[in-house]
Amino acid sequence: MSLTAAGRVVRLEEVADRPLLADLAGAPDPAARYEALRSRWGALAPVDLEPGVPAWLALGYDEVAAVLRNEVLFSRDSRNWRYEAERLLAWQSPTRALLAQRDSAHDRDGTEHRRLRAPLAEALDAVEEKRVLRTVHVACTSVLDRLAARGTADLVADVAVDVPVRVLADLLGMNLADARRMHELTGEVRAGSPGAHAAAGEIENLLATFVAGRRAEPSDDVTSALLAHAGHENDLEVMGAVGLVFATAHDAEIAWIATALQRLLADRAFAARLHGGRISLDDALDEVARDAPPLPHLLPRFALADGELGGQPIAAGDAVVPAVAAANADRAVQPVDPWEQVDSRFQLTWGTGAHACPAHRTAPLVTRTVVGHVLARVADMELTVAPAELRPVRSAWVRYPRELPVRFV
Repeated sequence: MSLTAAGRVVRLEEVADRPLLADLAGAPDPAARYEALRSRWGALAPVDLEPGVPAWLALGYDEVAAVLRNEVLFSRDSRNWRYEAERLLAWQSPTRALLAQRDSAHDRDGTEHRRLRAPLAEALDAVEEKRVLRTVHVACTSVLDRLAARGTADLVADVAVDVPVRVLADLLGMNLADARRMHELTGEVRAGSPGAHAAAGEIENLLATFVAGRRAEPSDDVTSALLAHAGHENDLEVMGAVGLVFATAHDAEIAWIATALQRLLADRAFAARLHGGRISLDDALDEVARDAPPLPHLLPRFALADGELGGQPIAAGDAVVPAVAAANADRAVQPVDPWEQVDSRFQLTWGTGAHACPAHRTAPLVTRTVVGHVLARVADMELTVAPAELRPVRSAWVRYPRELPVRFV
């Protein structure tokens, strides 16, 4: 629902001129687009998830935090979405493929969420840092040596994608070919392409085969730990957990690494601050995550009752997308002194509340190590295109450059 100038309450579907969410994430200057929406609508603006499928976009810091923290009013379970409950989506809709309810902690609330999150949190907490560092170090060294010998590289495909996929394969106990196929399929689902429905189906088949194989031959990996945990009632829940780990870590790591490398190569002031020791690598990565969140929009929450958010009426069954990129830039939480931004914890990049990212230790470790390896060699690299020519991938849910073509000098 929304209020017209005359004060009449209208349904979300009746609001005209709803921008496509993917166009916001892919805009050259998303901050300007968010500000334009904020000027027109306030803290809650109407958008389309795909043409003709509306949702609210929460733009304000307080509003995004409220949606993420309040499970009583906002559910992650898409069965509470009006468009799913009333069968208003096409069967092979890209949005339906993305938001279909699965047996994972990400798609449950309350007691069920806590039951499914516990095995995931314990398995990730048990991951040895030395193992992660060894895997990343070996992958980075071999990849960068090979690229330097070749003389050219695309730092997105060759580093930002390749290394995290190798790390995920090792941690999950998945063979590299399957992990690379998971990367391709996950990208197709996130892009909202016409093949998203088929890609989602192939992911389920791949996970079913993989989990069955791991149950038959367990090892010292996260998947085997999830299979052995008493908190899971069946292998469908283990599939949901493995799929959640892969998709979330895949999107966040690739985007965070790729965006940090873009800043390092294309922003001389940023590179000078880092090389000159004015900020640490950890602070630099924190700045990148705040200013250009890897996941600019988190997957929708669904209103469980009629209510109000940011002064805007919303109806039960409405989808509300938390725009963390807009929330992080909300002037209400921006310090007057720009230097106070360094090490700022007033950001929602990794979520908050019950569904906050559980990989709070492993994810920064991987990103810091990969970017550190490239940083040690960045003096030997230069972009082969102008920074203004770099374009983001096409997706409403993840933002990073499609490619970072460099040559070694």
